[in-house]
Amino acid sequence: MRPLLGHLAQFASFYKQGEVLCTQGLAYLLQHSDASRALATQITKLTGVSLDDQLSWRAEAQQEGDRGRPDLEARTADKVPVVKVEAKLGAPFDSEQFKSYADDLVARSGGVLIVLVPRLRVAEATESVSKAFQLTGSGLWRLVDHPTTKVTVISWEGVLAALLDIPSEPLHSEVVQFEAMYRVLCGSHIEPLASRDELIAWRDREGVFVNLVDRVTRHLAAGTKLLPLHVRSLEHEPEGLVAKGYQLRYVCRPLGAYQPCFSIGVRDPFKDHDTPIWLRFHRETPQFSVIRSNIEASPISARIVESGGHIWIPLSVPVGADGEQMVETLIAQAEEVCAAGFRPSS
Repeated sequence: MRPLLGHLAQFASFYKQGEVLCTQGLAYLLQHSDASRALATQITKLTGVSLDDQLSWRAEAQQEGDRGRPDLEARTADKVPVVKVEAKLGAPFDSEQFKSYADDLVARSGGVLIVLVPRLRVAEATESVSKAFQLTGSGLWRLVDHPTTKVTVISWEGVLAALLDIPSEPLHSEVVQFEAMYRVLCGSHIEPLASRDELIAWRDREGVFVNLVDRVTRHLAAGTKLLPLHVRSLEHEPEGLVAKGYQLRYVCRPLGAYQPCFSIGVRDPFKDHDTPIWLRFHRETPQFSVIRSNIEASPISARIVESGGHIWIPLSVPVGADGEQMVETLIAQAEEVCAAGFRPSS
């Protein structure tokens, strides 16, 4: 049977608090001395900074200066912060947060700033951190003007591996539960849909579909700037459909001298459709008329739904497929749309 937290994490009420749940969950595990010691050992191996075995970990502790609140903070026995953690799942990075936490460490004779992200975001986080501090290279940085303070990016998966190596109970069982929750919330494990009824009731497992959109759009945006997931209101819905918004990410592709964008997101389906995942070309995107003509002249023209002057195309989610198969199927459908729409004029 699947661990309870992994099962619960599929549902919307869990997913919407995903980063908070993971941060608070890790803080809870680190109250155990074995877990705290394991993470301190891992940080020391990665950074060369020797840490006290008796660290105490706190979630969202307020800094004295600018009142910033790092997601996690490790303090020595005399209550001096020596490690600050900015933890992310899918949310965008904030360079000002990085600088705030590093400045607080500098003011206290230094320490380690960790940016903790899913493995698939390590490269993205590394780029964001290097830009924030104007650093070169990758992996571990020492702040140029403050050599006692180091910055690095590590993965949730790496932290969990270190904690899973601890055999003592009940800690090991709690880490197993936590890992199951994390894997769902970060999109690395998605349970198959048993039937079309589960697809129709998609809001019960909204987090699953948002995770699918996140993974698909990350793949499609590879090599370009990754734009954030966000929610847009919906207007001009046909036949009185009251939609609750469109949670989406834009992806841009070249078309001649232009860079039109499309979005893929989660929304209430249009009439006679059951998938909640839709690709849209906004009517104001550059070259929209060209893209529209291209798609109307293609084999996928029958799938077009028009609303508010925009073009919507459903992306079907296969029933009975595992998470990887779902992602691959959605990517293939999106690429088919792109191949049709982004065809240059002859």
